[in-house]
Amino acid sequence: MDTPRFGFVVLHYLVDDATTQCVASIREHCAGGDYHIVVVDNDSANGSYERLQAQYANADDVTLLHNDANEGFACGNNMGYHYCKEQLHCDYIVTINNDAMLDRNDFMTLCIEDYARTHCGVIGPDIISLKDGCHQNPSYGIIHTQEEMRRQLRRFRRILLLLRLHLYSPLVHLKQRLSGHAWTSNPYTHATAEADTNRPYMLHGACLIFTPAFVQHYDEAFDPRTFLYFEEHILWARCQIAGLTMHYDPRIVVHHVEDASTDSMSTDTRRKMIFTLGNYVRSLKVLETYVH
Repeated sequence: MDTPRFGFVVLHYLVDDATTQCVASIREHCAGGDYHIVVVDNDSANGSYERLQAQYANADDVTLLHNDANEGFACGNNMGYHYCKEQLHCDYIVTINNDAMLDRNDFMTLCIEDYARTHCGVIGPDIISLKDGCHQNPSYGIIHTQEEMRRQLRRFRRILLLLRLHLYSPLVHLKQRLSGHAWTSNPYTHATAEADTNRPYMLHGACLIFTPAFVQHYDEAFDPRTFLYFEEHILWARCQIAGLTMHYDPRIVVHHVEDASTDSMSTDTRRKMIFTLGNYVRSLKVLETYVH
């Protein structure tokens, strides 16, 4: 039997130091294996793409692709996924954020073992945040009912309106004073929980391993209608439609710096929240087409 080939899609935007660390971690922990790294630049305009071109000009294991516009998470990753599938004929395709790093020398071996045992569509590693040490996989807050969809849309639209009217922060401070304790000003914090693989769960988008079953079924890793956010919910729904399962493997470890590219875009908290929540609403409208 031939050795399966792995393709790693690293989505790059602005922060080339993070991208080079990610590439270095793949090279270190997949040394000797059949793999190829595809770095997709989402139209960085700060010279980082040109620096990456110079750095990997003579690399046999790295291909650089460039988007003429910033197409976001889904379409950017889909570009690399398609290249891995159609040009490189990869059996497994791994999408990994440029601010994430592998931490196991047997990464590929464990993925192959998982697929042989479960025939799952997508594998998710133990993703450990370097910000707070939290384990980001798996997640149980799957939005899969119309009622929950409408509730989330109402919530985010209400907060967006308050932000645009410059009323959100004053209301947060007023709540803090009235309640006598700190109240989070982050309206999109996701709750974490201990892993319980007996419950339905989805997998964090910082690192996703698409197995041969998924690659054979889908020509795109993600629904291309989103720009950022809620891709995990939509991916869960797409797997359900295709009869594919998701598998969480805590033996596979990935460290996640978190939001290196989005943090680099703006230091204005209000503007960043409007950007984030606006994309939340747009992505929820896409997710709505899957929820019945």
